[in-house]
Amino acid sequence: MKKIAVFGVCGKMGVAITGELLKEKDIKVVGGLDRVNIGTDMGEILGVGDTGVTVSGTYDDILKHKPDLIIDFTTAEAASRSINWAIDNKMDIIVGTTGISKTEINSFRERVEKSKNRVFLVPNFSIGAVVLMKIASMVTKYFDDCEIIEMHHDKKKDAPSGTSVLTAENISKIKKFNLRRLKDSETETLGGSRGAFYEGVHIHSVRLPGFLAHQEVIFGTVGQTLTIRHDSIDRLSFYPGVILAIRNIDSLSGFNYGLDKIISF
Repeated sequence: MKKIAVFGVCGKMGVAITGELLKEKDIKVVGGLDRVNIGTDMGEILGVGDTGVTVSGTYDDILKHKPDLIIDFTTAEAASRSINWAIDNKMDIIVGTTGISKTEINSFRERVEKSKNRVFLVPNFSIGAVVLMKIASMVTKYFDDCEIIEMHHDKKKDAPSGTSVLTAENISKIKKFNLRRLKDSETETLGGSRGAFYEGVHIHSVRLPGFLAHQEVIFGTVGQTLTIRHDSIDRLSFYPGVILAIRNIDSLSGFNYGLDKIISF
């Protein structure tokens, strides 16, 4: 049985995912870390009755529970600290938090190479989103240009989303559409109206109440367009990917990025 501690257990993702983890027979949630509700039974937060596991406020408290694996749904800053802590303590960690800088990611990769534990960064746990990225990579070579529109709830702190960045990276491995953000004939009457620019792909971020997590990849060529879209309308859409990551992390080694590392196409 794998013993798990959830970081950010009182947040929306933490609550949704931990409630499902408690139902699994081959997993035991032994701890939860957060800045709020410290000392409160986790079951009270989840609305499932007493679990006998209270919310911890420090890493030292988590160590007392001797977890085999950490699942992190916090903020970029907090997740970065937790990844370094996990490496220091030779503990495996799966991170669903986005917004971590590329510099930090490269640092984690280098640190893990000298360690025996695993760091698995997953910008999107939705299997549908991973399928979208795979399809986008498959059709890239048939089109002349591509742009991404990603839409999230208004409480999301980072933009663009980690999923859109990874999508652009995957596309650029097949074809580099643009060398510069603006073409020679283009001007912006309002600065930034053409969106962000990454790896030859324009990315446009929408943040509005009512959205959860959505992405469109729009391809264009002479006389036609192709739009591939994925929508997550409930946080439970991420759970199949979370449990897949948990049950497959032992098959990985070192540092890994993206759920596609454990999905066969």
